[in-house]
Amino acid sequence: MRILLAGGAGDVGSNLTVYLGRQGHTVVILDKKAAPFAQAKDNVTTCTADLMDPALLKDIVGGTDVVVNLAWSFSDEPKVLFNSDLLGQANLLNACAAAGVKRFIYTSTAGVYGTPPAGPVDETYTCRPERARKPLYAIAKLCAEQLALALGRQQNLPVTVLRFWWAFGHTIGGKHLRELVKLALTGQPLPMVAGAGGAFVSMNDLGAAIELAATSQEAIGNTYNIGSLFLSWKEIGQTIIELTQSASPLQLVAATDWHGPAFLNETWHLSWDKAAEDMGYQPLLTPTDTYAAFRSALANCIAGIQVK
Repeated sequence: MRILLAGGAGDVGSNLTVYLGRQGHTVVILDKKAAPFAQAKDNVTTCTADLMDPALLKDIVGGTDVVVNLAWSFSDEPKVLFNSDLLGQANLLNACAAAGVKRFIYTSTAGVYGTPPAGPVDETYTCRPERARKPLYAIAKLCAEQLALALGRQQNLPVTVLRFWWAFGHTIGGKHLRELVKLALTGQPLPMVAGAGGAFVSMNDLGAAIELAATSQEAIGNTYNIGSLFLSWKEIGQTIIELTQSASPLQLVAATDWHGPAFLNETWHLSWDKAAEDMGYQPLLTPTDTYAAFRSALANCIAGIQVK
């Protein structure tokens, strides 16, 4: 398949490019920024363009089988979210419909659910983005989901939405994760909320989910959670201590007594049963091997962190 990744010059795009290329697909990266990792790859082409240019978008997406929209500003300004992110989504959807693109896949976030419940979160859980830790981001992402599904129905464009919490590939990013690594590197205690954590997804599993969504009739017009493995912050903290060979102790705190970042006091047990039932989605690796891949990504993250 010819697969276009809008906003594909970032970390997720670079990992998906490798995975999809390895699967034999032709990848087109559409981004405002350059994608140096795509150079010298026979089955990868790049287009430097903005989603604010509707006429150019129609030409670029012509002849494409699948368009995946990864683009997002991550701005906290409503003006940017609505005038750039959401308008860009609309422009891309319209261009895909006009060009006869076979599938449009939108990558969203678990944050649209708002505050996670005590048990597993499936797609029937009511979205309350206004209660999210970053409400403007969550509200705008849910708007982008609904825009894709509505325009898809209106213009006969097959659309699927994929939601995930935190993705990792060769390495893994994240401000709070890096702060915990710095604590370990300096021998300080690592504070953790007992039981808190989340459902990580490997980039390869995300790529596999995109392939399934691109070919499944059942996926059209549907929204799916995607994940690979749930890890608690306690498990992550223990892994950080092992990889850094730190003497730092874990400092477990009850959720009610936590005064640190709210992100570290959330528990995202995402269920991907619906994706398994409709599309046949399953993580590519066993839980043990997925954890080993996460551990390797964390080791690469640690290697890039310096403390004064």
